[in-house]
Amino acid sequence: MIKRLFIVFILLFWSCEEIVVQQDNLLDPGNPEYDPPVITFVSGPGGGETISTSEATFSWEGNDLVSEYRTKINNDPWGDWADHTSITLQYLDEGGYTFSIQGRYTTEDTSAVITNNFSVDAVQGPALMFYPRANFSSVGSNVTFQVLAEEVTSLTAAQFNVTFDPSKLEIVSVTQGSLLQINGESIFSTEFDNQAGSLSVITAALGGDLPSVDGTGVLLELVLEVKATGTSNLEFDGTELLRDPDNNNISISETVNGLVVSE
Repeated sequence: MIKRLFIVFILLFWSCEEIVVQQDNLLDPGNPEYDPPVITFVSGPGGGETISTSEATFSWEGNDLVSEYRTKINNDPWGDWADHTSITLQYLDEGGYTFSIQGRYTTEDTSAVITNNFSVDAVQGPALMFYPRANFSSVGSNVTFQVLAEEVTSLTAAQFNVTFDPSKLEIVSVTQGSLLQINGESIFSTEFDNQAGSLSVITAALGGDLPSVDGTGVLLELVLEVKATGTSNLEFDGTELLRDPDNNNISISETVNGLVVSE
């Protein structure tokens, strides 16, 4: 009887003891020493900074246990998770951008999203440029470009030629942009040859005594079919002209070609 009471006493004593579970997994949120994933920018444009190139390089880091990161720009979908800690964004068009990063542990616990805002002003007008700078597509798909007159003053007329690789691209359509359609009157003449890989354009504003426009706007919209994999350029051939209402030449500071990348 005494032995049985002693065993009961031992069991009661153990039941009153606080049971401490040893937690040495730093990735376990239940561990008192758990630190959530945190990431920070190391370098790259931000704070509303304006850059003068069409490329931007960002680098970042996370606390010790962060193993992967994903990135996105503006409202595009997130990229895949990867272990790299830097990226160079290429073929950036003029305008504002938001670059975002998120990190995670191997347990898939994720950090807060961090962002940097910046702007691109890489083209100094007066200029002729393809927008976007680059289109990424697949064989059999169509891509759309605009040709812009950038930062022009007193523009009345434009004339230019574009060349491309006919084995990779084929023009589907060419339509007039709104920039030189003043009061609904304008000239818009195009000729293209898909076998030679060429496009010629003449466009001018009409109506009024001295029709002209200032600023940036669309001269034409160009739709092409992608015929082969690889990269292909849409290039101004160097004969482009801009004219004012008195038929004086407007000096072109820069031309920006287009690029198609297909898989």
